[in-house]
Amino acid sequence: MITVKAIYEYLDSRYPYRLQESYDNSGIMVDSGREITKAVVSLDVTREVIRYAASAGAELIVSHHPVIFRPLRQLTHEMPVFALVAHGISAISAHTNYDIAPGGVNDLLASKLGLQNIRPVFSVSEQVQDGLVQKNYIGRAGELSEPLSPGELADYVMEKLRGRHGIEYVDGGKSIQTIAVGGGACGEFVFECPKNGIDAFVTGEAKHHELLYAAQNGITLIPAGHYATEAVALSGLASALREGFPTLSVEVTTLDDPLRFTMQ
Repeated sequence: MITVKAIYEYLDSRYPYRLQESYDNSGIMVDSGREITKAVVSLDVTREVIRYAASAGAELIVSHHPVIFRPLRQLTHEMPVFALVAHGISAISAHTNYDIAPGGVNDLLASKLGLQNIRPVFSVSEQVQDGLVQKNYIGRAGELSEPLSPGELADYVMEKLRGRHGIEYVDGGKSIQTIAVGGGACGEFVFECPKNGIDAFVTGEAKHHELLYAAQNGITLIPAGHYATEAVALSGLASALREGFPTLSVEVTTLDDPLRFTMQ
């Protein structure tokens, strides 16, 4: 019998929950107590995803973003958490621990972009293990097989992550060889790019002052979309679950990107 606890402990062995950032709330969100025979993997736990999981006969949703991020002051019928309980569906999230851990979101994003010599970058925390200080890195950096111009890189990222949808970018004004990636809301790390020898930074979203900094410091910055930069890692999470639980049926859903695009 596969339980929510067993799946959580397995995910913890792959993407340790001790790595999660202090503001995060990764882990078991809802435990219905039911045996888990089918799981749905998604970026978010929305009512649409819950309806899909219920119709598919899934007892568990494994998401990247936590469905409970801040303490709940009330529980009402329109909340996704209420729908989970009503349908008897459990939920586990793997958020910043999956961003940081080897083989997680940013390793998979770097691989999707074909980067070589992938390595950790952008330290976010430190932990002591066996008397040694270990730094935790949220981003990844690597090299392109051949240099690209800012416009060429933007087109390349659009093709790899967004299909034919348009993409915004800041032109750093120079040829690009070394790229850093940080899926989701990692725009703040653009300030660390110059000292790390990074020519371009691909992330999910960036604030205006971060875009200005990139333009003024020769960094090509591509905010390719929060969903697009993290959805690439859902298949990796599903593969890990299948590896750990061969009898578990695992399905990936891409239902939850709230953005729509006019450029086709």
